[in-house]
Amino acid sequence: MLTTPQIKSLKQVNISVDAEKTKQRVEQVWKAAKNAVKNDVVALAGCAKNTVYRVFDTGSLSIKLAIAIGQVLNVNPYYLTGEADEPSEFSEALLLQILEQHGYKQLLAEITPPAPAEEAVKPKRKYTRKAKPVVEEAASMPEPEEEVALEPEPEPEQEEAPAVVEEPAPAPVSDIELPEEDLQALLHTLVILDRAGVAAAQEKLARVKGILIS
Repeated sequence: MLTTPQIKSLKQVNISVDAEKTKQRVEQVWKAAKNAVKNDVVALAGCAKNTVYRVFDTGSLSIKLAIAIGQVLNVNPYYLTGEADEPSEFSEALLLQILEQHGYKQLLAEITPPAPAEEAVKPKRKYTRKAKPVVEEAASMPEPEEEVALEPEPEPEQEEAPAVVEEPAPAPVSDIELPEEDLQALLHTLVILDRAGVAAAQEKLARVKGILIS
């Protein structure tokens, strides 16, 4: 929005395009305003109230008074000049538009902030995939477990062989006393076994025969 010094720098040339519309609209918005607000208008424009009343009669409206009334009473300045038929609100865009339309380029440069300089686009750094560090195989291998010496298992105890009870040696045959009948029976038995083919009987019978013949 404009300050009092900036508005005072504007020309007092008439910018109304329809005097009758300007008469009616300026008088309408002015009479609807409170006295305190009216005082703000003339203070901002740097003029007397009679300047406003003169508009009611002539329909001549300067850009200085159009902006002051529009800015304080929140009215579209183009509505006051007769260029717009809708009583819309005042805005900064309308202010810049009317200043540009009437050639106030220097004032526009003062109230318009400079556009921010575009930052130079930094080139993207080429991404290079880093090689993963090679981990030494020895470092990754688990440490060998210590060998545990196995104790030899105890040999099973050998059972002691049972003691052999030695039987007394049989008495020599020559020391045995037999009756004659028994000797004949034994000899007869050997003869029978010899005939039966028993090898032991044959051997014994041969020995008996050898003893008897010798």
